[in-house]
Amino acid sequence: MPSEAVSLALAASIYPPALAVVIALGRGEQVRLRVLLLVVGAFFTLLVTGSLMLLLFTEVGSSSSPTRTASAGLYIAAGAALLWLALRLRNRDPDAAKKDSGPSKTDRYLESARLVLLLGVVLYIVPSPIFLGVVKAIADTHASTAQQLLYLVQALVIMLWMIELPMVLLLAFPARGSLVLEGINGWFARHGRTVAVLVSAGAGVYLIGVGLSELV
Repeated sequence: MPSEAVSLALAASIYPPALAVVIALGRGEQVRLRVLLLVVGAFFTLLVTGSLMLLLFTEVGSSSSPTRTASAGLYIAAGAALLWLALRLRNRDPDAAKKDSGPSKTDRYLESARLVLLLGVVLYIVPSPIFLGVVKAIADTHASTAQQLLYLVQALVIMLWMIELPMVLLLAFPARGSLVLEGINGWFARHGRTVAVLVSAGAGVYLIGVGLSELV
């Protein structure tokens, strides 16, 4: 798998809301089944959307100058979106998050296995600019379709580690795993915004750099 896709997949993996959902699932009944369904729903959602984007990039892909310009524009636009997101997160009023805190709108999805599966789809149905960069990096390898799909699966395993590792903990050690994850969630509650700002800004600068290099 291209190193560019690996680095972007690691950046895209920082998704505290998904970790919070896994922790909430660990407090209820049928922990193993519901956590497993969440991961399955997330994985196959990203696999479908990623495969469709790969198909699009492959169909459009070419060495022609107009296509290179469009590709560079895509990277730069995604990078700019991430820089805008980082700025919004940095300037967000901390008190606003406290006002918004309360019963989560996703709580009702945690009550049954079928709704948990749907929640896995909902959390990942909209591709992030970083995920778009991951798929574009894979498409740019011009490898065979089978090889590109293998790269995509590998990237998804990296991207979902924030819910895959908790899943393993909760499957193997439900009680102990829940305590460990509560501590991790507390850390993200205190520092999550800073992490999100740094990741978004870093990935944004990286994608803009890639886009500019393609123009050159």
